[in-house]
Amino acid sequence: MVQRSALVGTAAYLTASMMWGMNLPLSSALLKQFDPFFVSPMRYVVASALLGLMLVLSLGPRQLRSPIPLWRVAVLSLCVAGFLTFYNLGLYLTHPMTVAALSAGTPVYVAVVSRVMTGARLERGFWGATLLTLIGAGIAIQGRAQAGGASLGTAFSLQGGELLVVLGICSWTTYSILAQRWFTADTTQLRRTYLTTIGALPWLLLFWSLARATGLVGSPNLHPSSLTLIQLLVAAVCCTALATVAWNTGVSRLGIQTGGMWQNTVPVFAVLISLLFFDVQPLAEQMIGGAVVLVGVLYMQWQRARSAARPAAQPA
Repeated sequence: MVQRSALVGTAAYLTASMMWGMNLPLSSALLKQFDPFFVSPMRYVVASALLGLMLVLSLGPRQLRSPIPLWRVAVLSLCVAGFLTFYNLGLYLTHPMTVAALSAGTPVYVAVVSRVMTGARLERGFWGATLLTLIGAGIAIQGRAQAGGASLGTAFSLQGGELLVVLGICSWTTYSILAQRWFTADTTQLRRTYLTTIGALPWLLLFWSLARATGLVGSPNLHPSSLTLIQLLVAAVCCTALATVAWNTGVSRLGIQTGGMWQNTVPVFAVLISLLFFDVQPLAEQMIGGAVVLVGVLYMQWQRARSAARPAAQPA
């Protein structure tokens, strides 16, 4: 039973990481047509409709109602919207190389938030896996910076958005933990994802309205091309709706600390997908760094499997 749960969780994290890897080149294309505040609610409208339809067809229309107080759904949804807003603002204000470097520290941020919220100890193999993922990310980032003609000193200089990036990651981690804690045990991950996805829409629209009113963004593009609409649909269905269901499933089976490690594989899948579908040639440093990151994730998975097998191997 434990082994099956681990396999399901690993498959779920793998699926989420691959879809979020696809999200990087798709988002890059979408942000050339839409501002970062407007594209998020558009994606969440489509994702909410899809998740709601899946929920009705599989479990019935009563599942659209929340089994927990609405204020809790609102808080969870705010965490989702906060992640998108903080991260987009951080990316807007900060050099992309800096954001990539900060994102490589995701396992550490996840561990700190998890410790504060749950008191959970670090899992066996955590620091070894973290070291490997940081080294791998560092190799990839350095190669990408040099290929782009940017010095590391310039790329990693503080520009004001660094804290926002970290806050965004912490906001998503908070959502991931509370989504498993606040819903009743018999609530499916699809239902949890639907309620928090549709609940994020009012927050995202509010944040876009504030950005529009303050002049941070201009008028939205209401006449996108057919290709852009297709890219938006794929991003909303795969990278927003289905990926979040898979992510929540992974958290429920393997815990948030393992999820933090898997998040560092997202750039690896982004490189592979860009190579296969967008004709973008990866750098040698990206391939080497990605391989090191994957070794770190597999190392922690191996340590988890050893820990789970040890009690079973002991005589009764």
